[in-house]
Amino acid sequence: MSASRGRPKSRPTSAKPTGPSPTQAAGAVSAALPAPPRFPRPSKRPTRRTALTVEAIVAAAIEVLDEAGVAGLTMRRVADQLGTGAASLYAHVTGKDELLELVFDELVGQVPLPEPDPKIWREQVRQMARDLRAVLISHRDAALAGLGRIPTSPKMLAAAETLVATLRAGGLSDRAVALGLDQFTLYVAADAFETGLMEHGGMTPEDVQRYFDDVHAFYMRLPADRFPVLASVADDMTGPDGAERFEFGLDVLIAGLEAVSAGTS
Repeated sequence: MSASRGRPKSRPTSAKPTGPSPTQAAGAVSAALPAPPRFPRPSKRPTRRTALTVEAIVAAAIEVLDEAGVAGLTMRRVADQLGTGAASLYAHVTGKDELLELVFDELVGQVPLPEPDPKIWREQVRQMARDLRAVLISHRDAALAGLGRIPTSPKMLAAAETLVATLRAGGLSDRAVALGLDQFTLYVAADAFETGLMEHGGMTPEDVQRYFDDVHAFYMRLPADRFPVLASVADDMTGPDGAERFEFGLDVLIAGLEAVSAGTS
């Protein structure tokens, strides 16, 4: 065996690069460039973090009601308004129906309640009805939220108690007082709902006035031979505005209750 065969052969070594690596080179190039343009991200509506209470939930629900109406009032939308999840609301309210009741109760609580006075009881009844109507009109679908609801919540009961006490102060019979409460609340809610359709229907005041002008012109042109009574009262029927019609309805209700009460006493 020769010495040359026993000596291990040396392996060739690769030369180490002396310049910057591809990664380093790319970094250097990008550092020399301006920031690339990006599509703007959609801005999210800022949410608020509010301590969850029934009062806070009801306040948020009223905001959602004003924006989306009864149909759009959902637990999820109220939760979004509060910056929380819908599941967290159920620790405070059982669902949408209870929430609507609480909303209506809160709105009714905004109506000033007088001390019943036998000397001015009719005007007190009228003023309570006007104030309730104004509150319901100012919030989209608020009247719809109250239709069909029997007073069982604190503020609704307080308002109901004041109204029946005022009717009783006027000397009305118990039957007229009891059933009169129902008729008054139904009348105010129905009138407020109809008015709200115009207020929150997306029409301008000019659009509304133009529509009623067209209605007036339509009835004034009715053929008297076919619709003799309608034609004869067309001006009285289409002339009064919403406030005048509402006051007329209040007068009819009060006079009717007094007449019924006198007939049963």
